[in-house]
Amino acid sequence: MYFISAPFGNYIQRRDAISVTGTWTYKPRPGRLSQILKTLRYTKNGWRNKLGLRNPGLEVGAYKTSYNDCLSIAAIEKTDWLNIYKFISRQRNIELNISCPNLDSHEDTTNFEGFNLFTNQQSEWCIVKIPPLATNELIDKIVDFGFKQIHASNTLPTEKGGLSGKVLIDHTLRIIDYIKTNHSHIEIIAGGGVYSKQDAQNYIDAGADHISLGTVCFTPWKLKRIIN
Repeated sequence: MYFISAPFGNYIQRRDAISVTGTWTYKPRPGRLSQILKTLRYTKNGWRNKLGLRNPGLEVGAYKTSYNDCLSIAAIEKTDWLNIYKFISRQRNIELNISCPNLDSHEDTTNFEGFNLFTNQQSEWCIVKIPPLATNELIDKIVDFGFKQIHASNTLPTEKGGLSGKVLIDHTLRIIDYIKTNHSHIEIIAGGGVYSKQDAQNYIDAGADHISLGTVCFTPWKLKRIIN
């Protein structure tokens, strides 16, 4: 299965892939367009952004997102997971984004009240999206909560924003190896630096179950070649 990673899933819909929209937060965080203009840059190491989860809020996201696709959601305040859990349907496909590198706070939101409740989701997809620098202990904690799907990984934190692209490959491969060795029942969605069918196959060969497509979406002809 292919996933169109957020935020590209807001704009790209395909019958042969799942679009992940968002990332949405419980309360609106305005200023998305200005942050795109100010911080989205292409560097020799890949695309870099510092959007900081700017979005019109979860209520808008839930209205715009089909039940066949997936809501990427994140907690900012300590009560957000609990409020989000109360708001969304148990039948919603969701991705819990615990790994945005562009927030002022870098708290481990898996410690926020209500995070573990999402293991009660009755949907096909209840994914936890982790950072590329995720420790083995964080992965173990997510598995111990009862989550069964992990997305490796989000953008790499840098001083000027989250970095995506080929720089993520080694980090993603490390995470795949750890999960497959220690938690073989976990489904892995692998992403980062996938610009060709071979890139995708490399992750599958390493043990990933599904592929997430991100910045390749800037070049739709490459995206089409991968999925078709």
